[in-house]
Amino acid sequence: MQMTGIQIFSASMVLYTIFAGVVFAVAIVVYMSMRSSAKNTAALDGLVLDERQKNNDGYTSNIDKSKFLGAVGVCATDLRPAGTITVEGEPLDVVTEGNFVKQGDIVKIINVDGSRVLVRQI
Repeated sequence: MQMTGIQIFSASMVLYTIFAGVVFAVAIVVYMSMRSSAKNTAALDGLVLDERQKNNDGYTSNIDKSKFLGAVGVCATDLRPAGTITVEGEPLDVVTEGNFVKQGDIVKIINVDGSRVLVRQI
């Protein structure tokens, strides 16, 4: 089946129309995104956190617990192997060397590495 000249012309016009529509739609989307991004920036500022917590302003990610190195404390919870102990009236989250320790047992802090406090049962 051969296409006549009119059919070829019609098919090519349909393709050109689709192509022109796609190009026009892309141009509209690009124009709107460039135009709206400048306008909406101020409106969206309230949704974005722009403050920084800096060490020199007094913010720290963890509290220095090295002062407790060598101290003795009482288990406030079971340590399986992590839990809480009380040292000098202050609760501390700790980890044992791997063994379970019951609540009320006495432990000694043997290592402090950042926020990780390692204890051993006495």
